[in-house]
Amino acid sequence: MPFYTRANAGEVLPDPASPLGWTLVFEQGLLPGWLRGLVEFGIYREGELPMERPPVAGLFGGYFYINLSHCRVVAIRMGMTVEAFDAALLGSAAAAPPYQPHPDDPCDKCSAKVAQTIGEILAASRFPQIDADLDRVLARRRDRPDLAALSAAGLVAHARSFLPELDNAFARHDYSTFGSAVGPAMLAEACAAAGEPAALLDLISGYGEVPSASPSWGLWQLSRLPSASPEFAEAFDGFLAEFGQRGPNEWDIRAVSWEAGPDQVLALVDSMRHIPDEDSPDARHARLEATRQAAAGRIRAALPDASRASFDVALASSARMIPLREQTKLIAVTAINEVRLALRELGRRGVAAGYYAAPEDVMMLLESELDDYVADPARFTPVIAGRLAQYLALFEIEPPFIIDADPAPLPRWPRRARPRPEPAKTGEVLKGIGGSAGQYQGRARVGMDLPAAMALEPGEILVAPLTDAAWTPLFLVAGAVAVDVGALNSHAVVVSRELGIPCVLSLQDGTARLRDGMELAVDGTAGTVTVISDGRP
Repeated sequence: MPFYTRANAGEVLPDPASPLGWTLVFEQGLLPGWLRGLVEFGIYREGELPMERPPVAGLFGGYFYINLSHCRVVAIRMGMTVEAFDAALLGSAAAAPPYQPHPDDPCDKCSAKVAQTIGEILAASRFPQIDADLDRVLARRRDRPDLAALSAAGLVAHARSFLPELDNAFARHDYSTFGSAVGPAMLAEACAAAGEPAALLDLISGYGEVPSASPSWGLWQLSRLPSASPEFAEAFDGFLAEFGQRGPNEWDIRAVSWEAGPDQVLALVDSMRHIPDEDSPDARHARLEATRQAAAGRIRAALPDASRASFDVALASSARMIPLREQTKLIAVTAINEVRLALRELGRRGVAAGYYAAPEDVMMLLESELDDYVADPARFTPVIAGRLAQYLALFEIEPPFIIDADPAPLPRWPRRARPRPEPAKTGEVLKGIGGSAGQYQGRARVGMDLPAAMALEPGEILVAPLTDAAWTPLFLVAGAVAVDVGALNSHAVVVSRELGIPCVLSLQDGTARLRDGMELAVDGTAGTVTVISDGRP
């Protein structure tokens, strides 16, 4: 399994992984659950891959990568072709290294179990175990002990107590992720048979119960209230109580969630105040729901009688599984935030003692060092300082999109500060993948990170490397979205579909060759971005 990719990995950990975030949250919690979920779904046999540091993912140059070779095994055992899978994940099969067949890639026993699991998913109308998981982790969040009253050892123990939740959360996330691909794949076949292949995006949009898009509703309500009013203060507290575990780079405990840094929310609310009421999330949802129902009626009527029952099953499964995938993600990030807050309290005490400058600096420790740190934190002051300097230097690296298991030495990796390529010319068409249907023309706003993207003005086209939950409110401001990296279940696509704006993903060199102020035409159905003008007077 030699090949790794940043596709889909970039939206999980867009920045370099913190040492403690990786060695505690990922290696001790998420990665074992990831492999266990693959076995339970039927992708792998028990013991086929090692449980310790399973090769489904890796860390190179501090950056998180998904194992592309593993993904191709998944495709084969789920009955897909490698070519189709590469095109869906990477945006362009030409960018992928050649597939190297291995005799162990196919597995009839695994494929049979996968088929059984898929059959159960298509037949299911509810998922009580996953609902119970969410209720349990939210209850643990509500019942959080007074962290300031815990000893240092108690804080570490509290953080580690969430490792079983993280293991379970990612096993469930496997189930919902693979399950959420089944219905849309069936719908794509039905749309093609009906002569409307582009209708697929309408059929999987506007569900209204997608957790990744839900903060937009809460932020919208806040933006309708005067900021100095008692009503705003009460609603703001309620928003943090419901959504405070979300935020930028939410899979890494070094990042500051909305709960840990509430000022981030105020900035997002201010960016939404000038949006007219007719563009509210509820109004958008009503329009999308009507479009989805109309498209479903057309496709169903165009199908032969023998195909309609299968179409109905696929439609219902998509409506259940796409929100369910976001629900399992919410379970994971909620548990991660509880780990984050416990360790930030440990870090706050380190700042008070003068060991380092910011609470998140404690995330420079390794999981294996936590107990020794509790016993003698002063001893780790130079360790944390040295690692922090090395860690921050990793932000200057531009991680390659695809690498193999023996990558080039880190000094040879490209740097973000290198000269940008020539801008795209008027009339040039940049190609990606259509993720959310529709066409839109407007000015470009290139945001390489969230602070830069906050300059987005109403109706501008957001051009970004990738997005995560903290970017969600900007989708209410944007007229369309184009991202360098992503697949059909990426954050940018899911939220764009829920809010009814065109989205193009896997747009090669989008942020490198597009410039602020360019007039662009985005076709979220065809997956293209056309430069209408360079935007200069």
